Amino acid sequence: MRLNSSLLKYFACAAARYALAVMLLAMAACTQPRAVRDPGSADSILAFMKSDVNPYFHDRRPAEAGRVLDSLYPIVQKLNNVGLTCSYLRFRGVQYIMEEKYDSARAFLNESMQLAREKDSTGKHIIAAKIQLADLLKEQHRYDSALHYAREAYYLAQKSDTNGLPIICLRLSEIYMEIGDEAAIRKYLFEGFERTQQPKLKTVFANNIAKYYNDQNQPDSAISFFKAMLNDTLFSNPYFDAVKYENLGILLGKQNKSAEGLPYQLKALALNKELGTLDGQSVFGIADTYYLLGRYNEAAAYLDTAYAMAKEAGDQATITSVWRKRAQNQAARGQYRDAYTFMDSAYDAFGTEVDSSIAVQARELETQYAVKAKDEEIERLAFENKVNRKIRQQQQVIIASMVLGLVLIAAIGFLLYRRRKLEQQLRETSLRQRLLRSQMEPHFIFNTLSVLQSFIRNDEREKSIRYLNKFAKLVRISLENARESFVPLKDEVTALESYLSLQLMRFEGSFEYSLDIYEQYEEDGLLIPPMLLQPFVENAILHGMRRLERKGVISIRIERGPHVLHCVIEDNGRGLQPEKQEEKTSLSTVITQERLSMLSKQTKRPASLRIIDKKTENGEGIRVELDIPFRRDNP
Repeated sequence: MRLNSSLLKYFACAAARYALAVMLLAMAACTQPRAVRDPGSADSILAFMKSDVNPYFHDRRPAEAGRVLDSLYPIVQKLNNVGLTCSYLRFRGVQYIMEEKYDSARAFLNESMQLAREKDSTGKHIIAAKIQLADLLKEQHRYDSALHYAREAYYLAQKSDTNGLPIICLRLSEIYMEIGDEAAIRKYLFEGFERTQQPKLKTVFANNIAKYYNDQNQPDSAISFFKAMLNDTLFSNPYFDAVKYENLGILLGKQNKSAEGLPYQLKALALNKELGTLDGQSVFGIADTYYLLGRYNEAAAYLDTAYAMAKEAGDQATITSVWRKRAQNQAARGQYRDAYTFMDSAYDAFGTEVDSSIAVQARELETQYAVKAKDEEIERLAFENKVNRKIRQQQQVIIASMVLGLVLIAAIGFLLYRRRKLEQQLRETSLRQRLLRSQMEPHFIFNTLSVLQSFIRNDEREKSIRYLNKFAKLVRISLENARESFVPLKDEVTALESYLSLQLMRFEGSFEYSLDIYEQYEEDGLLIPPMLLQPFVENAILHGMRRLERKGVISIRIERGPHVLHCVIEDNGRGLQPEKQEEKTSLSTVITQERLSMLSKQTKRPASLRIIDKKTENGEGIRVELDIPFRRDNP
């Protein structure tokens, strides 16, 4: 029990110290001025929140933090800085989590996440929002959902913010503790311990690892772990060393090795004195060790010190333990009368401890109900004011409606007419776009079947089968995409890759290709019209590579802008031939230009097509550049 109580005591303190550090992932604590010196600077506002709002969170005073945040809101709104706004919204989320107003907390955190996704190029605010959403869901005991957000934050941090990984590992280990996945607890505890260089955070991991071994009934492993820490010269800090020595001493005592553990406890005692962190429970642990060693005089002296410190701190649980241990110590010395007296004091102290605990709980409940009653009164008054305002507004609206009734009816009729007309135009546009796509697909299918026919005539059976399989896959993708006016970008890329592999098989060895798509395009959820790029790739193969003496190269590059995809299809072929330049533009090019024109009207974004003969740039081949507006899968 000694090991459990000591570790759990320290772990509770450490968790309290670091809960907010985990929640405010992207806002590492630092010393900042306590006043806003430059109200026009986003950095100064953020520094002010760190120095003046965070202490309220640490002291569990979310209402005071909320009042400060209310006063800062107009300034944050005026500055319109992405990083500051994301941070402010997360501060609000922490406030409401601590007040157990989870719906409000979720709303602010979701708003922070949405803003970060749209405008944060660093990705750090996305990570911070995800880990705070994990905190929120953990508080609601929704551990599966909390784990989802925490793991997403973990993988994102591996790419862009490795400094934040230790705190994410701590949060993951806590979630897995609730779930009961022992392997995952161990993985993230040790990963976080190895990664962090912050003394107090490293101490938290060390104690959690010891607690993990204790829960697994592996005290020998815990002892080996702390002994290994003694030999670790790469990281040493007085705060960390004090906890390390104390826990190692307690662990050895539990293994009936009190003589070996006592020197470590005494080292921890000296360090805690220097740091000003010594408390009655630590001194009581040394007294207990002396008692187990039969050194009753030393035990009595340390029990006296532990009692004085616990009484000064109001630690009633330690006071009860001291009286009980005093009784055992006196009994071991043969002084049974004193032992009975001390045991009576232990019973009295235990009663005081229970009464004190009940009184504290009663005061907490009383405070909670008082705050709740006050909040309800404020909400009632706010509701009454809201109702009165609405009544006045409705009266004004009724009076205005009576005067302007005819005008409003006419306006409504005009709006309904305009809406029906717009809906009709959209339907016509959609039907026309489907018709244009259908003009392209037969041309492609005819060419493919002609190639397959030539393979069959040449009795190339195996090649025909492989070609037919690839063609069937491409047709399936094309048919699925043909049902929609817009398809996911990742599906269009898959179809393009299938087409290129089909043509590579047809023109084996005559050309090679490369696809360069921006990172994370598969997760972006962007939608574009199908079959926009394939006709130009087909032209590059069938016309650019025709009778080419060197090996052909086709490169396709897709880059993402704020609202438009910039696509470049480039080859090293023959370019535009003189006899072809006077001919009419190909049907596929005309159709694509018309589709882009309609797409631009629908999305209100610029769409363009440029075909460049690289001879004008002293190069070879053709470069096709398209700007394609996109939609989002989940707008």
